[in-house]
Amino acid sequence: MDMPSENFQDLVWSDDLALGIEDIDEQHKQWIELVQAFHVAVAEGRSREEVYRTLANAVVYTEIHFASEQKVMEEAGYPFLADHLVQHSLAWEQLHAFTTGNVPEENIAEYLATFLPQWLMLHINSADRQFARWLKERDAVPAELADAQLSGRVFPNIPV
Repeated sequence: MDMPSENFQDLVWSDDLALGIEDIDEQHKQWIELVQAFHVAVAEGRSREEVYRTLANAVVYTEIHFASEQKVMEEAGYPFLADHLVQHSLAWEQLHAFTTGNVPEENIAEYLATFLPQWLMLHINSADRQFARWLKERDAVPAELADAQLSGRVFPNIPV
């Protein structure tokens, strides 16, 4: 299986991908490592069993991550959860096609070399980042309200 490596070069964890949500950031790091392990197995011509084992690891972790992320969003009351889950579902359907044999074996590496890294980076930098911004805004306390709370005032603009 020949796999173009240039698509995977951008799939490296960096602090630019950090959302500021520790658990999700750690999961994203792990996910990227698993996808990279798959790439290495293919690029180095390792056995078919190892290629599929590394792919299976990435697919299983995808399911774990999606469930974990959904739980965090549900608990936070994220109003755009349904849209986010549609994105997860579409990605899952694509990945599932490989595990069920719906994609010819000779196309797996080529397809994953384009789809998976692109989807993962786009998803982290758009949908996941949107959630992180929403969460930060939800949890932010306006400065004048924080000052009022510190001074014991109930209404920030009314001197006591």
